[in-house]
Amino acid sequence: MDVAQATPATPGGPDTGTVLRLADVTVRFGGITAVDGVTLDVPRGQVVGLIGPNGAGKTTLLDAISGLRTPTEGRVALDGADVTSRSASWLSRHGVRRTFQRHQAFGWLSVRQNVLVPLEWRTRGRGLLGDVLGLPHRRRETAALLERADEVIELCGLSAVRDVSAATLPIGRLRLLEFARAIVDAPRLLLLDEPTSGLGPRETELLREVLLGLVQRHELTVVLVEHDIDFVMGLADRIVCLVQGSVLADGPPAEIRKNPEVIAAYLGS
Repeated sequence: MDVAQATPATPGGPDTGTVLRLADVTVRFGGITAVDGVTLDVPRGQVVGLIGPNGAGKTTLLDAISGLRTPTEGRVALDGADVTSRSASWLSRHGVRRTFQRHQAFGWLSVRQNVLVPLEWRTRGRGLLGDVLGLPHRRRETAALLERADEVIELCGLSAVRDVSAATLPIGRLRLLEFARAIVDAPRLLLLDEPTSGLGPRETELLREVLLGLVQRHELTVVLVEHDIDFVMGLADRIVCLVQGSVLADGPPAEIRKNPEVIAAYLGS
């Protein structure tokens, strides 16, 4: 079973080929402007890396895209539909998936149970009678979800700890678990916040390979915040550098590496 077979509901807008569109997105906290007029189009199948110094507004921008924070000004569109005021749960069920800087695993659940959590909403409201009677279609549905979870667990190198409590995992495997949870229900837009933090070299390479495979085979659209410059420059089609909440530069990795303003503000010598 292919991890991309679970097709999330569409947000209702036209398919323009541009999965994510930000128009003058601004986020303020009182008198502090964390994100300042960011405009950005991300086509289907493109990987965009967000870089910049601490406090540049990268995570806040992901919060605005994923529905955790409503922009003070501006517009967020998903596949052409305005989703600026949509909740995080609504966006998640419509294909916007997110990981965080700090791990968010359910420590009291096993790895497999954690990966099943994002699939649970697909069976909610199907009726108690089917569960009680163990009707064939419910058994088939449950078996399909378990198969999907196990496939993603294997893809992310977690098969050996499938039944282990998440609370006992080292940070690297926790990161991979969160990544597995983010991709198990076929995202149309994947938002990753420092996904390599805590990963060793082999785990980082595994993450890179899985991401590239999903992008190449299924035109997954990815926006990632990352401080590992070699990782993000080697993976992204395009780099956007934020400084003090604004876009300082936007272009191919090779161009951004040589940009004197980006070097001065973030990359250094």
